[in-house]
Amino acid sequence: HDPYPGSPEPQAATTSLARFGKIHLADRDCFVVEVPADNVEAFVLAFRDLTRIPLTPAPPGWDRTGRAGPPAAASTTRDEAMVLDFVDGVNQAAYFEMLQQISGAATFWHDGSSHTVTTRYYNTAQKDLVAEYLAARLQSYGYTVEFDDFLFNEHPCRNVVASKLGTTVPDEYVIVGGHYDSTSPQGPTLAPGAEDNASGACLVMEIARIAAERDFERSVQFVLFDSEEQGLNGSYHFVNEAVSDGRNLVAAITADMITWYQFNYGVRIEGETPWEWLMSIMEENVNTFTDISNRKDYYSWGSDHVPFQQAGIAAFLAIDWDWNTYPYYHGIGDTWDRIAATAHIGVQITRACAATLADVAILQPDLIGVGEPPPVADTRLSAFPNPFNPQVTITFFLAAAGPAELAVFDLAGRRLSVLAAGFLEAGPQSVTWRGQDRKGEFLGSGTYLCRLKTARTTTCVKLNLVR
Repeated sequence: HDPYPGSPEPQAATTSLARFGKIHLADRDCFVVEVPADNVEAFVLAFRDLTRIPLTPAPPGWDRTGRAGPPAAASTTRDEAMVLDFVDGVNQAAYFEMLQQISGAATFWHDGSSHTVTTRYYNTAQKDLVAEYLAARLQSYGYTVEFDDFLFNEHPCRNVVASKLGTTVPDEYVIVGGHYDSTSPQGPTLAPGAEDNASGACLVMEIARIAAERDFERSVQFVLFDSEEQGLNGSYHFVNEAVSDGRNLVAAITADMITWYQFNYGVRIEGETPWEWLMSIMEENVNTFTDISNRKDYYSWGSDHVPFQQAGIAAFLAIDWDWNTYPYYHGIGDTWDRIAATAHIGVQITRACAATLADVAILQPDLIGVGEPPPVADTRLSAFPNPFNPQVTITFFLAAAGPAELAVFDLAGRRLSVLAAGFLEAGPQSVTWRGQDRKGEFLGSGTYLCRLKTARTTTCVKLNLVR
């Protein structure tokens, strides 16, 4: 709450509040209190000078059953040395460089010319330029990149989405996200937004950079959300589309304001009790791979993790512990020079989030160890002709009969067509695909992924359709 004049001091308020219910959070002048129904009337009368924010149920349609723990995966053993090698790829100089570029402290080269931006306010051409620049950088890393378009206040907005297909369960997604727009009282002309939220957007970009050459069992999407400052519009749109499409989002790792500290050199892991398993993975990774402290907060509000949680999707927000002491919050003074001395905490938070991605999406070994023979597959998969038009013959071999699925996906991990499924016999088999989705509509030119999945192995081959 924002206390009115005359409100009780925090310590006195905590003592008084405890008479009416259970205090879940007491942080300076903010409290989260669970008050039994019989005590509500007396509670309201006793604290009429405080601003009360009642917690209401999620709107209809958002009450999907939450998981008590992480979903099962093909791999369960964590190779800490491998994760450390991945995390050590996070580069402070690269993180700082991009943060300076998109907050206006440095120029960047895009589309044949040099640019310096002063704002990323949602309805400005400069914000659109930054979106194009970030998309181009992600493409340069090797990702399939899409603009996820929507309207706000009749202005075209767009999330930037980079996708990496999972090797084993491509229809399960892990999201790494943060908003790239900014705001201030002079938003249309001056909103540098270095801390809020160039810092979180650059976490997404840096993890995407180090993940580009690595494989994960689950599909990963790196999402830069638009129009967060006007009401989480980008993340709500992204989640709505995912739920409508029936996509299985396993977890979302989001970041907002991660480069400032005054009293506490640490990160808050903001989530909700049903997603304790995910918050605890992040907590462990902070302790293992960083030099910062952490605390878990169980009251989610105000950033891009909220739409995921309201849809029953495990999510947390990484935010610097002292975010509410930042003097330039939503101001024209939120510039690189204000955070330069403390920005290294953002690199530490990026390391922890990278390790969490490795754990949840299940990072795969970079190379087969020297002197180790390659694993012997009990399946084989090939396609001819490839490239193809109008059809391709997909031939596969199963060493043993059993349940299996042969399906086609796009590079964003969406299942387009199931070519064979159920109990399949051992031996060689073949099917023909005419470049159509499950509705029978013809797909456009592009690269698609054909996956053969059995109880023991998963094998993939790329299909190149040329119309």
